[in-house]
Amino acid sequence: MKFVHAADLHVDSPLRGLEHYAGAPVERVRLATRSALANLVRVCIDEEAQFLIVSGDLFDGDWNDFNTALFAAAQMRELRKHGIRVYVIRGNHDSRDEMSYRVPWPDNLHLLDCKNPETVVLEDLGVAVHGMSFPKRELTENLVPRYPKPYKDLVNVGLLHTNATGSLDHDSYAPCSVGELTAKGYDYWGLGHIHKREILSEGPFIVYPGNTQGRHVRETGAKGCMVATIQDGTVASVAFRSTDVLRWRREAITLAPEDGVDELVDAARVRLHQVAEDSDGRLAAVRLEFKGRCRAHRTLGDETRRLETIAQLRALPGEVADDLWVEKIKLETDHPLDRDRLRQGKDVVGDLLRSIDEIRSDPEALVALSGH
Repeated sequence: MKFVHAADLHVDSPLRGLEHYAGAPVERVRLATRSALANLVRVCIDEEAQFLIVSGDLFDGDWNDFNTALFAAAQMRELRKHGIRVYVIRGNHDSRDEMSYRVPWPDNLHLLDCKNPETVVLEDLGVAVHGMSFPKRELTENLVPRYPKPYKDLVNVGLLHTNATGSLDHDSYAPCSVGELTAKGYDYWGLGHIHKREILSEGPFIVYPGNTQGRHVRETGAKGCMVATIQDGTVASVAFRSTDVLRWRREAITLAPEDGVDELVDAARVRLHQVAEDSDGRLAAVRLEFKGRCRAHRTLGDETRRLETIAQLRALPGEVADDLWVEKIKLETDHPLDRDRLRQGKDVVGDLLRSIDEIRSDPEALVALSGH
């Protein structure tokens, strides 16, 4: 028997300022979180999951367009057709005071209470699902002590939207520790709030699935959900399944001292080919970051040549692959080292370089230095 664990879908999360990016595939990016939800539903169906748990932030906040709610409800109805139940808690972004929740949910979806932890017993599956929604966004209370004891002879699954790792990248909402979660005695803790996928424990399983779709360049790598398998009355294993349709990449390219602008562009072309091969048909949003002391630095100091180079780099996806977008270009190069000038200096560096030259030109000195 299987169930699927997802969190932090942030459906229709606003991607502000996207239209200001040159050549941005605006509509594809804006629809990415919806597509990720549709892919999550497909995972549940393909895996023949008995139920889906969503550990908070299904939505990013109250919507301006009610079509967001209609779309999400339609996806849940698709799960209903396959007999898949859904258990959802609200997180900080879609808490009671953030959301009106006028969603026409089908009857296979159960939104867990926001006043106290609620338990739903799935007698036919031998599972107890425990969870509590956020009543407000700024929830700093540790909720774990309020959760009930595990139900005997059932597989106990807990849903919690929490910062259990002390991550500085996320607000410390409903903070708790791995030790507290372990001590509760549940078989599986399905966590949300932290957008990085991480298994904090395997005995019991304490899991952050990460978000289903990266929303900006700080959320790189594969995004998706976890598929948990229950065997012999316990959660035996978990496996990751990707749901993202857009994958963010930060590609750092270090240039050599002799590299000019042509070499810089060639290096970017090679890297973009590699990214395209790794993307499995997804749209790849790539930030190119150039570093290193190099000959190109002098050329890039001229504003006209710098803009020409940036235009060349932005045009590269057109010759590499359809599903590539250069999101941003960072040129952080520096002047190359002038070894001849340094060698002539009357300082420690000059003395050292001249000594190295002398040793290189004297075979006997090299032998003596090597100790042979």
